[in-house]
Amino acid sequence: SDLSATAALTARNVSVTTPGGTSNTQTFAVQGPVLNSISPNTGARGTSVPVTLTGSGLTGTTTINVSGAGITYSNLTVVNDTTVTATFTITGSAGLTARNVSVATTPGGTSNAVTFTVVNPPVPTLGSVTPNTFVRGTTTTSVTLTGTNFTTTGTTVAVAPAGGITVSAVTIVNPTTITATFAIATGNTAALGA
Repeated sequence: SDLSATAALTARNVSVTTPGGTSNTQTFAVQGPVLNSISPNTGARGTSVPVTLTGSGLTGTTTINVSGAGITYSNLTVVNDTTVTATFTITGSAGLTARNVSVATTPGGTSNAVTFTVVNPPVPTLGSVTPNTFVRGTTTTSVTLTGTNFTTTGTTVAVAPAGGITVSAVTIVNPTTITATFAIATGNTAALGA
């Protein structure tokens, strides 16, 4: 039987034939990499997600294959024969679809696929703006916005009603903190509720 990386990963029946007949069969298995799961199995657009792939025969993993466009991987680490870790980077325009993820190993070939689904990021919440009042005549004020689900791509800060205050220097510090500069027009009175 061909034991190269192209041999089907399955159990085989082995028998011996002589002039006296054919023997009973015994099982001989061709093994290769097998994936059982990926955790987490979802990731939001515009984020980087650390993932853990578990299965068997993963020693020698050299590549992670992800179907479709918009996901790249980095930091591939073979932890042991049953675990591989990596970071998936998902573009902000990646399709909201399920993807097939498999690994390629040397010399075992390519594993079966498990599913990883791209989802929309969760809706952000804004808990506070500090400081939340500005003295008339102040031209610029540094503010800190705290909340949840701030992403590094596609996040903007707006002040309503429009007019009299412009926002600049927006920095996403982490998923719960944004810093920005508010420029306040002379004669404008501004107060933001917490």
